[in-house]
Amino acid sequence: MASLYGSGWRQGSIVECELPLDTVIVGSSGRPERSPGTHGLWAVATQDCDLDRAETGDPDPGIELRPLFTSDPPPDWGIRSARLRLTDHEYAYANAPRLTVSPQVLTTILESGAARRDVAFARRQAFTTWLGLRYDRPAVPGHLVPLARRISTEVARNKHRTITARVRDVLMQFDDDDDPVRYSLFGVLDNPDDESDVRAWLARISQAVPTELGMADRIEAAGAEGIAFSTIESSYSADVSLVTWRRDHPDPEGAT
Repeated sequence: MASLYGSGWRQGSIVECELPLDTVIVGSSGRPERSPGTHGLWAVATQDCDLDRAETGDPDPGIELRPLFTSDPPPDWGIRSARLRLTDHEYAYANAPRLTVSPQVLTTILESGAARRDVAFARRQAFTTWLGLRYDRPAVPGHLVPLARRISTEVARNKHRTITARVRDVLMQFDDDDDPVRYSLFGVLDNPDDESDVRAWLARISQAVPTELGMADRIEAAGAEGIAFSTIESSYSADVSLVTWRRDHPDPEGAT
């Protein structure tokens, strides 16, 4: 049986279909009770690797949908705010309830005539990053896991504690158009005066990464205001406590 991914579904795919969207509130009786509702515009929030494992006819719920809204869209794209625009007029809201459906539901609603739309790759990437920032656990694509794990492990080593104490975050970018993969590391600093030391530390980290896993392409360190928005939007955190590995790649260092 085909997977949802093989059938064209992606994280960030938009589907127009009226579906239940229930919440639980405290009712007039003073007890929790169901507050039923419906919604008609959704974005798939489940990661591509999980969509690739989900069979189209699977009846068990496991696919997360986020409601999208069109009223009063935010003025900016909102990568670090509670609202993120996927298109010019459609946006997700972090505090909105979400829905879990079975893969079979997605298959059935398309067969019944519901419309599915794909958004631009840059907006899909922004949605992935936004979900990661909201959850504090950005997802690493499966084929990049060995490289990302090795970089993250080197970043976490205690022998550089005096340096890491001065680093707010280490961001990773990957370019897998080449073989081996090329990667870039960006140190986000509280104090720009630490740029030279942190850049040297990141260079040592890159030297500890086997070249068969990846080749360092760019090493940078700057204060938060000096890191381009596009870099933050398209990067993954190298903090092993924040990284999500695929389930078939367990991490011995304890990433969740």
